[in-house]
Amino acid sequence: MRLKSSNSSFETYFAMAVHDLKTPINAQILATEYLLKSAKVSKDLSELINDILGSAKYLKLLVDNILTKYQIDMQSQNICIKPNLVSDVIEDASCGVKFLAEEKRVSLSVINKIKTDVQMFDYLEIKRVITNLLSNAIDFTKGKVILKVTETEKYIRFSVADFGLGITLSNKNDIFNKDLTLSKSQKRLGTGLGLFIAKQIVEAHNGKICVKSKINRGTVISFILPK
Repeated sequence: MRLKSSNSSFETYFAMAVHDLKTPINAQILATEYLLKSAKVSKDLSELINDILGSAKYLKLLVDNILTKYQIDMQSQNICIKPNLVSDVIEDASCGVKFLAEEKRVSLSVINKIKTDVQMFDYLEIKRVITNLLSNAIDFTKGKVILKVTETEKYIRFSVADFGLGITLSNKNDIFNKDLTLSKSQKRLGTGLGLFIAKQIVEAHNGKICVKSKINRGTVISFILPK
């Protein structure tokens, strides 16, 4: 199964340049993680290294999103659906954004209410979806973010709730448009690709994604995957 969209020569060149960034970014992450584990450093220096590590991981997330969007445009993004553990993917994704939550002083809660842990999905791509939703929520929340997973007879439902300013768009589903980002209006860094990519991946799983939001109350983005 493939995700689909459009193509351009400039995007091909851009994607190649962005891809070349992955090696130095990964090297920076490995080096800073090594320093934190092996070196005896002061508290102040440790905090500085953690800041560098957090920034590098966030940059890696942005790079991965750009490359995924390119793969969608080239119709070369393969979805490999096979048995995986839901508990593993939500733990992996939540741990992956822990640095962002700590930096923003956001409390991240995970509520897992499913009984059938083994489900059919592409592990890396659903992890990407959850990671994008969590990082987006952390950027826009006030104090806390909640990731909740439930199930029905036919579906697994993932929902990410923030408690920020809410979405002012008349059509809230426009947030899944690749040409729209709220980062500029909210004075935050971001490409605006995270939610667009999430929608493409969820729909490639024959699932659905939706958003509910109230001004000054926050936003909940949910997606369902068929069992």
